[in-house]
Amino acid sequence: MGYTFLKKIQNHYFKKAKKEKYSARSVYKLEEINNKYQLIKNGFQVLDIGCAPGSWSQYLLKKIGNGKIVGIDIKKNVQISDKRFTFIHGNIFHIDEKFLNSNKNTFDLITSDAAPNTTGNKFVDSQNSLAIVKKVFRIAQSVLKINGSIIAKVFQGEDLKAFIDGVRKDFLKIVLFKPKSSRKESYELFIIAIKRNENIDTKY
Repeated sequence: MGYTFLKKIQNHYFKKAKKEKYSARSVYKLEEINNKYQLIKNGFQVLDIGCAPGSWSQYLLKKIGNGKIVGIDIKKNVQISDKRFTFIHGNIFHIDEKFLNSNKNTFDLITSDAAPNTTGNKFVDSQNSLAIVKKVFRIAQSVLKINGSIIAKVFQGEDLKAFIDGVRKDFLKIVLFKPKSSRKESYELFIIAIKRNENIDTKY
């Protein structure tokens, strides 16, 4: 019964995404987050990390008006044709100083639905996911505006609490959120880091 219900929920979001012409059902996680926290504003400059296949950027484009989005992913399967969207094919672990320096305090919001290739080992997967999130927050030290926010996916794991505790002082508020559209068996959460403080000096 539980499995059947779960499949119905998954099929619902899959069909909904197809009908609304989004490239993936994961868009509804971002929609749910934004409905709750209202972090996406007209005119925003957004850095979308792990943007492939593009559903989050598609949703963001509907919300930012004349704003702009820079999407980064190691995959190339991003089919978005919009003058407000710039795609960078690359690995965030290899992001260069030129990008960081040229985008100093540029972005109002950083979103990340990036995830590692999973191994089936929960500890390994959570550690790899946390490594991505730490990199997202390190990038934010350079490119996120004061009062800017971060939405980043992370897998639950034993070191997550320590990381969250370490970055709390850098933002007005940090919460962990699991959207209803996430698979019930999934151990993904989203870190919602709201309004960056003036100085971020934490070493992640």
